[in-house]
Amino acid sequence: MPAFDYEIDTDETLRYLGYRGQELTEDVRNRIGSMTELLKRIAAPAWTWGVFELDGTRLSGTELELEGDSIKRHLDGAEKCVLMAATLGHSCDREAMRLEAKSLADAVCFNAASVALIEAVSDRCQREIGASFKAEGLHINGRFSPGYGDLPLTAQASLIRLIGAEERLGITLTDGCLMLPRKSVTAIIGLFKTEKVGETRGCAVCGMREFCEYRKAGVRCG
Repeated sequence: MPAFDYEIDTDETLRYLGYRGQELTEDVRNRIGSMTELLKRIAAPAWTWGVFELDGTRLSGTELELEGDSIKRHLDGAEKCVLMAATLGHSCDREAMRLEAKSLADAVCFNAASVALIEAVSDRCQREIGASFKAEGLHINGRFSPGYGDLPLTAQASLIRLIGAEERLGITLTDGCLMLPRKSVTAIIGLFKTEKVGETRGCAVCGMREFCEYRKAGVRCG
């Protein structure tokens, strides 16, 4: 396994724990530190991606047509699109299950640190994609994941198959189209001739978006 070279941001971890400026107790600080170090030992961050020509919102040469107004707006004016997938690996799922049976507090902190890490891994994948097309004069916009807006979660199956994410990363789907390993991300990124500004972050990229207290309150965490 390659050496682990990611920093797991404590502030990001606290956001996913629901902290909004409260005083951080020594117990919570130590627990986060312990779970972060555990995560660094067992996580196996990896990603894969593929580029596709576009015919409207259909990926040329495939059966996949991306449905919904949200993804149509996201890809409006794009020359091509990239499908990407990233994961922390099955070892994190196994550890999360062990922690849930042993200590709920540890499990919650481990989960929050895992979300912070998968976002960091996805960010690094996105930077690689952006750098890969720089010589062609193409610019990327942000990540847009199935299940966000009105893009159906069922798009996961085609996305994973088209870039070989099961074979390369071990990502599979449940009957409800949720990914295993649980700390995995799939996303669609547009490639444009003109640079896109301010579209690289937000709820579309967040692994906690489906049950985020910030979104329920009508605000963003950052």
